[in-house]
Amino acid sequence: MTGHRLFTFVFLQIAMVAASVAVHPVQISVSNHLPQFRTEMIEVPASELPQEPFVITDVYGTEVPWQRTYDAKIIFPVSVGPLSTAVFTVSEGKPTPTDDIVYAAFYPERADDLAWENDFAAYRAYGPASGGGVYGYDVFTKSTTRPVVPVRYFKELVQKVSYHIDHGDGMDQYDVGPTLGGGASAPVGRDGELIFPGAFSECKILDKGPLRTTIELTYDYAGGRDIRIIKLDAGSPFNHTVSRLEGFDVDSIAAGIVVHNPAPDDYVTGDGYVAYSDPTTGPGRGYGRIFIGVVTLGKCTTFYRALARKQGTALGHVLAVSPYRSGDVFDYYWGSSWSKGRILTFNAWVCELEDLQRRLNTPLRIRVTH
Repeated sequence: MTGHRLFTFVFLQIAMVAASVAVHPVQISVSNHLPQFRTEMIEVPASELPQEPFVITDVYGTEVPWQRTYDAKIIFPVSVGPLSTAVFTVSEGKPTPTDDIVYAAFYPERADDLAWENDFAAYRAYGPASGGGVYGYDVFTKSTTRPVVPVRYFKELVQKVSYHIDHGDGMDQYDVGPTLGGGASAPVGRDGELIFPGAFSECKILDKGPLRTTIELTYDYAGGRDIRIIKLDAGSPFNHTVSRLEGFDVDSIAAGIVVHNPAPDDYVTGDGYVAYSDPTTGPGRGYGRIFIGVVTLGKCTTFYRALARKQGTALGHVLAVSPYRSGDVFDYYWGSSWSKGRILTFNAWVCELEDLQRRLNTPLRIRVTH
């Protein structure tokens, strides 16, 4: 074959492949095997989809926002009816820009805070400059779906307007101290006591949105290392955490929620989950209540345990304790809502935890067809 004919042949083959991709869009089928309506964020390996740029549309031709994540996944929100299948189409095209629904930032000017949020709530982990006296996760309440963290930090640090006061969209009225706070984890020593982590030693922001923020926190303490990957998606009240321990001689690990005075009995220890209705740091001042929950994957034991010594208003923890072996990961969900936000009662919040359990036990089934 001459050089000219070879060139023509190769060109035609490339054109045929390109045309086949354009003519035959990829379809993603999402099946729901529960008798309830579901709206969730799904993941598809990027390797199973065409090269960018592309658009994703639902059965009505409506464009669906999507995001590529740090771990080579394409994520997008889906809505699927009870016992139904929804079909989405991936075709060549330029996607419409999407506003950021999630946010994460490191604030060295505020004692090395790492703060992140979605349309439900905002959270904070404490870094080295905090001095290590605050162990767990902080909760910032929200009564709006828009990002509030950057504005609150600007007002607090620059304008000297306290974020401990509700200026119309929520505030910081949650007390953490030397506890697990609103859903942090800790290994359990052979004596049955929690090994508290202190502040994180390193942090990374792996995903910045618009639909998912992912952070990595590393804690060095008690001769070991605790590495946590935390994902928070738009539209969900729950963070998803995968924690890996290195160098700890333990056989169990716990996730928990601090229980504060004056409401020590406002908690539920369910089968695989714990929930608590926190009175905020200003009970009686009209600040409402903060609802917090933890849901674990796999076997766990749930119970209340008092602190050996009261820490301020902190009396103890409601804990979800799971067995742990070296090399395992601890996989669990945790999150919050506010009685002045989107979930107004504690009973409704407990229902959210039970609903999450059902969905985790019967995940959406995803099939990609080329």
